[in-house]
Amino acid sequence: MRITAVRRSSFICPLFRKIRIGGRHQVNSSSRLIAFESFHSAILNNNRELFVYLPPSYKSDPDARYPVLYMHDGQHVFHKDRKGESWDVHLTVDRLVAEGRMREIIVVAVAHVEDARIAEYMHASPDGRDVFGMTNQGELYEMFLLREVKPFIDREYRTLPDKEHTALMGSSAGGLVSYNIGFRHPDTFGMIGALCPFFVSVDPATMEERWISRVYTEKQDLKIWMDVGDSEGYTVMEKHVRHVADVLIRAGFKPGVDLMFHVAIGSGHSQTDWAARVHAPLLYFFGKIGTPVRAKLHGPAVIGLEGPRCALNPVVHYDSGFMVTDLNAHYEAADPGIVEASGDGKLLPKRTGSTKITYNGSAVTACHELAVVPHVPATVPVEMYVKVPEGTPPADKLYAGIELPLLREGWYGGTFEVPRDVSFVFRISRGLGRHEVDARGREVPYRTFTADGRQVLHYEVEDWIDTASERLLG
Repeated sequence: MRITAVRRSSFICPLFRKIRIGGRHQVNSSSRLIAFESFHSAILNNNRELFVYLPPSYKSDPDARYPVLYMHDGQHVFHKDRKGESWDVHLTVDRLVAEGRMREIIVVAVAHVEDARIAEYMHASPDGRDVFGMTNQGELYEMFLLREVKPFIDREYRTLPDKEHTALMGSSAGGLVSYNIGFRHPDTFGMIGALCPFFVSVDPATMEERWISRVYTEKQDLKIWMDVGDSEGYTVMEKHVRHVADVLIRAGFKPGVDLMFHVAIGSGHSQTDWAARVHAPLLYFFGKIGTPVRAKLHGPAVIGLEGPRCALNPVVHYDSGFMVTDLNAHYEAADPGIVEASGDGKLLPKRTGSTKITYNGSAVTACHELAVVPHVPATVPVEMYVKVPEGTPPADKLYAGIELPLLREGWYGGTFEVPRDVSFVFRISRGLGRHEVDARGREVPYRTFTADGRQVLHYEVEDWIDTASERLLG
């Protein structure tokens, strides 16, 4: 295996040196970040960046050994670029360690190779077909981690190499590959973090769902953190991730013990969203989650005797900042003749009317008002139109939470049947790294909408950024 580390002076961070991470200066007086700019894989026959975070005491305590967290999409773990924000994991780990909430760890951020990312993160699909027209390389990628990356890290750094001290974590397709590798190699990775795992590909034109991963039904000796945002639109849908969590529970995983599941309120599908809650799996794997201090019971305001089945989302907050959805709760309805809720939050409507449901669990309580009506449709119509600036390169479609076809020059949109109550958080884009900015080239806030009824949405793009050329296109 050939490993090359160049330009070390630009990214190796010696003690007490001001460094530039994530687009801003950060004084990091004790931890170190190291970049290997050309880590070669003989298995995959390619090169990629590898970033290593060493904890505050690594230099001062030469006898200490440390747990290791391996993360996918490594170019966004410690810093941002034009194609995405930063998780700022080094800042979160330093803070939790300084607060005494977690032990010191080594973090290894394995960058993806852009043209190969989806292929490398996809294992064999249930139907035996390759995903998105690419040859699945998930099995090769896991061998790359097992035979090339982990041995190198264990040889070069003072690690605790056993499974009890080794975690694997990623988001989206990186969450999916973490899930697959964890169940295929539970003797190597004892802790698995799957944030917004991409289990199902949904065709937005037809709403056809295709499972692109096996769902494991065997209990393994793993600690699993699995979450999903409630505003990810078609990208990752809560019902699919929740189904996998239910299968894990049926296999023998115990919620709150070796399975932590969380539906993140108001969370989309971006590095910013994952950075906001990465402290939770870090505390679960390497620290102390603390004591429950409050809960909030989220759920639909209206459900139907006929219509899609719904569930409550009781989010329990801890004094450490940890939060989790309680899947083993106790509920009381003021009028149980109207609706009942099972321990995992699933709602059973009985007759029309309104009532209050009270959550009891983890020494905290919360309430939610709920109405039952005769029928709630599974989908609602959404009209969406986007005007783009002159000079926009021609394309058949663009993305605005929904794929919008070209209507005429300068306009995209149409009418779409969208699953009821699905929320979207998005920037309008023409593809990865080609998203909207304002007229001065600055990032624009994420746009949001929830499909809670028929609506007509109009947007206008001021300008575009193209990360391939690093220039404005308008």
